This record gives sequence, C-alpha cells and structure tokens, in this order.
Amino acid sequence: MIRKTLLLALSTLALATPSTLAQDAPAVEKAKSVPAIQLVPAPQAAPGAQNAPPAITLHLGDAAPAFQVDAWVKGDSFSAFEQGNVYVLEFWATWCGPCIAAMPHLTALQAKYPDVRFVGVASSEHGKDAAEDIAKVTAFVEKKGEGMGYRVIFAGDPAKMSAPYMVAAGQNGIPCTYIIDQKSRVAWIGHPSQMDAPLAKIIDGTWDTAAAAKAMEAEQSARAVIMKIGAAHRLAKKSGDWAPVLILLDEAMAADPTSASTRIQAMKILAGPAKNPEKAWKLGREALVLAKNEPMLLNQIAWSICASDNFETRDMQLALAAAELMVAASKNDPNPAYLDTCARCLWMTGKKDAAIKMQIEAAKLAEGTPMAEGITETLASYEADEDPASERVP
Repeated sequence: MIRKTLLLALSTLALATPSTLAQDAPAVEKAKSVPAIQLVPAPQAAPGAQNAPPAITLHLGDAAPAFQVDAWVKGDSFSAFEQGNVYVLEFWATWCGPCIAAMPHLTALQAKYPDVRFVGVASSEHGKDAAEDIAKVTAFVEKKGEGMGYRVIFAGDPAKMSAPYMVAAGQNGIPCTYIIDQKSRVAWIGHPSQMDAPLAKIIDGTWDTAAAAKAMEAEQSARAVIMKIGAAHRLAKKSGDWAPVLILLDEAMAADPTSASTRIQAMKILAGPAKNPEKAWKLGREALVLAKNEPMLLNQIAWSICASDNFETRDMQLALAAAELMVAASKNDPNPAYLDTCARCLWMTGKKDAAIKMQIEAAKLAEGTPMAEGITETLASYEADEDPASERVP
C-alpha cells in the first residue's frame, strides 16, 4: 500500500503534456477508490515552518501528548487520558468543508462505540482573537446539534494541541484523526474516512502498533521524497536545468528498485527537455515490466509517448506495448480513456482498422460521460483521414 502511495503520488509530477478530455478521465474514474473527502490545508500552528517542515517528533506507539483545553464546547469533560480507555481526537475547523462532511461518520462511530471518547478538537480557527473563535465554534456546534454526536473542545492556543499533535506528527491538513489506545499511546493517525478498521482492532486489542508505525514512517519518507522532487521539478521548469531532478529520481529508483513511477517521470524528462531519448526508452521499458498490472501507470507511459509535444522522437513500439498491456489489465473494468489511448497508439503505428475498432469501443463506453464528445470527435477524425503514417524512433 505504501509503495502504491508513492507511485501514484509521484505520477502527479509529470511534465505538462497536451491532453484531451478523455485523458483527464482516469483521475476522475479512480477517485472512487480513494477517500472522497480530500484534505484541506491547515494553518501552521507554529511559526518558522515556511522554509522547511519541522522534524517529526511524535510517532505511532509514543505516549500521547497531554490533553489540554482552552474551553469545553460540548459533552462531558475530562482532564487527562485514562488507562483502559480509547480516545479519538478529530482535528477540525468550522471553515473546513471536508471536516464538516466527516461529521456524520464520526457521529455514527461514536454511537457504535459508546465507550470510546470521541473529541472534536477545534484548533485552526481564523478569528481575530480567542473569544471570537470560541464564539464561532460554539455557535457552529449548537447549530449542528446531534449532527455532531460527540464531545467538542476549543484549543486555540497552538502550544496546547496543534503543536504537540499536528506539528509534532508532521500533519499539515485537516480533518486529521488520532486514536489513543488503552495504554494512552498514539496508535493511529490518518483521515477519518480510513479509521474504521484500525479503530475496531485497537478496541479489541488486535492492532499492531509497531507495524503501523513502520508503515507510517515509510509513507512519511515517501512524502518527503515527493516534495523534494516536486520542488526541484518546479525550479527546473524555470531554469531549464533538469540535472538536479534526474539525480533525485535516480536516488529514488535506487532506494526502490520496484518503482515504475519514478522511471516514468525520468523517461518523460529524458525524452523531452533533457534530450536523451535512448536512456528514456530504456527506463520506459523497465517501467513497462514493473507496471504490467497497473493500468494507470501503463496509461502514463503510452499517452506521454504518443501525445507529448516535448518529445522529438517517439518509441511507438513501447507506447503500443504499454497500451495493449493496459487494456488487458483493465479488461474486467474497462475504461474508455484507456481504450482511447490504445486506439491512438494503434493509429500512430499505422494500424488504422484496429484503431477505429478500438475507438468505437471507447465511444460506446464513454456514452453519457464528459469524455463522450472528445472520444467521438477523435473517432470521426480516424474514419475521415487517410491511412496514417507509421511513427517510430528514428
């Protein structure tokens, strides 16, 4: 799971390439497989974090920081975590839409586990002072009524909850959930939509905190790599010097030899602005093998080769191989965008009849979706044009 997180996240660092509406579709289609509630950036609880993120000092398995409150807003109060009890701390804000969307889920879980103390921690308000923030939180909670069926506190002083929890754990987005186990340890941190299984295991004593900590550390390391590569990528687009990005990608590939995504990103840079297509296609073939069961990554290989304006040469044999593997890997859940990509690869390798047949299938699958118009227009162009000239690497 962690490797997939890194691969998919790295895929967002792609070079800008022309894309049709059909090629925007995979992200829309895949959205159903990730939490529907997206993280919203939370204000930094402590100054000095603009140049570099603070070091992570709170890890899974550590003793939970003290429970400190500026004001109780709702529910029976308590002053400290008690051994034997499980607690769920939900960091939220009145301005945070995803936090509000998560409230019914939290309310349902509190009803399911009445012995667990769920606490909404309002620590990211934007008012002029604490009095204004407390008034806003109180009014919001009163209006929600049973829609917030759990305790709520206000902790506007960053030193009380935000710094020891959010900043210390390297979390910079809300909603963010912390589960405190029966031994008053931090057992899980994450998005509320993903807490059900960990919470159930923590309650029944089967949760492996050590394994979860190891996985979270790997994910945090992956996130740091992604941020570093992303920053280098943005600088390279301005300076034209892609060497630093390629060095970082080489390091990422060495750290994870199974990463197809890093090879795809390096391929795009080498085939484009770095002007080293020979090495690009070598990495592309390595990525093809590694991503043979990953349709989304295979689509990146195929589409970037056949559609990018940045490539002076195109390895259409590689593109078509990736496209055909992609279609095969997604046969149980066909995606019109994938078929559209494959049809384009077929067209550009001179296989007109096969391209038209594939595009017809794509058009049928796309009926009633935003992709339909673009895919139908492409089909019409294939049917109207003369036999395409086969493209290949010179």
